[in-house]
Amino acid sequence: MRHSNSYLGEMMIKVPAPFAGLSDLGFTVQYRAQSFNEPQRDVPLLFEGPQPPMRRLAELLQLLSGSKSSAYAWTDPVMLSDEVVVLAFRDRSVMGQKLSDGARIADYVMNLVRPVVFTFLHDCAVVAHLRLSDVIEMRVTAERNSIASFALPLQDIVQPNGERLLWGLSA
Repeated sequence: MRHSNSYLGEMMIKVPAPFAGLSDLGFTVQYRAQSFNEPQRDVPLLFEGPQPPMRRLAELLQLLSGSKSSAYAWTDPVMLSDEVVVLAFRDRSVMGQKLSDGARIADYVMNLVRPVVFTFLHDCAVVAHLRLSDVIEMRVTAERNSIASFALPLQDIVQPNGERLLWGLSA
């Protein structure tokens, strides 16, 4: 496949333990390849972890799908199994428009360049009030090649942190 400057390749970001107190629950964000000038495709987030906190996570992710933003939306979370949940980020910045039609170009660019991981973590803490880990680790791969691995203090991503823990709560 030929690549041009207007082509965005496939990319994945793995976040191994974003929730406070749970080292065995993480998620992967999957960007599909697409042309730069087409509206951003839905970006799926695949969560994997032990059954009890996954049920609670699925319930709390419903809060995200109910929140309203003119720039983006979250789909309803779907439990694929007791240990797997999927949710998707949906770009709403150019709904029914082309960029040349006067769509909100700033929102489109922000949705395109700001990793969905940051938007998701922000909404987890602010909308769903989930308590996140103090340090967020990420591994980025593009077109099957490892690109970067890094850790950021949570306060560099979102403030304030939420207060709800996924473990130790009744459903």
